[in-house]
Amino acid sequence: MNQSTNMKFICIPIRNIALLLCAVIYVDAFQPYARTMQLIPSPSFQTLSSHRKQLHRLYASQNGNDDGDSILDRFLSPKIDDAGLPIADALNAQIVAPTLQVAWLSVNHAPIPTWLATIYNNNNGLLYNVPSQGALLVPTLIHGAGLAGCWLMGALAAKAYDSEAFNVSGGRGYGTVVKRIFQAGAFATGILIFSTQLDLFLEFGRYVQLGENEDTDLRLLSAVVELINDVFFEALVLSSWRLYRASLTASADGRPYE
Repeated sequence: MNQSTNMKFICIPIRNIALLLCAVIYVDAFQPYARTMQLIPSPSFQTLSSHRKQLHRLYASQNGNDDGDSILDRFLSPKIDDAGLPIADALNAQIVAPTLQVAWLSVNHAPIPTWLATIYNNNNGLLYNVPSQGALLVPTLIHGAGLAGCWLMGALAAKAYDSEAFNVSGGRGYGTVVKRIFQAGAFATGILIFSTQLDLFLEFGRYVQLGENEDTDLRLLSAVVELINDVFFEALVLSSWRLYRASLTASADGRPYE
């Protein structure tokens, strides 16, 4: 009885010593990791924000944006150095270019576009037989509003409202100005083509192509001609306006931007 009791008391300290040694080994084994974790600072909002900005700049540089902005930022937070330039662009695209197109077609006794034909169904399809003066104003402005929207989207995508897109002072030349005009026009033309395809799809309720029948062929050819006319007159008016606007910064009478 005494021997069993003594053995029990001997086993208890040995078990405690074993547990203590295991605890020491555990602490010594994870002590380097504990030091490393103490050296790592806890993430804060500023740290996460700086990391996000670095990733954003890296993504922008990989996509060819030297200024560090993405295509989405050009629409959501655009840089506009001349607050009146978008308004002037919209007026030229909505009023001047469509009016010039209608006047040219009227002088040449050309068939009216489809965006005017719905109003003048009894006009034999000729512009010079309009029933009253001023009747072309409303449809021209409505159609011009869509064209102005296409150009504004293209101008924002091409960063055409930065000062370098219309500033030729200091011997900068017209290279960047012409480049931005072409970039904005290409983007706007793409939107106009997509809008025309969507309009045709909604009109016929299905996808149509040349060769189906005479009615669809005539409508598609009319859409192509109207698209070419819109692009030509918009490019003529807006390019002339943009080059004139840039020429103002080359003289002392203009509004140079540094």
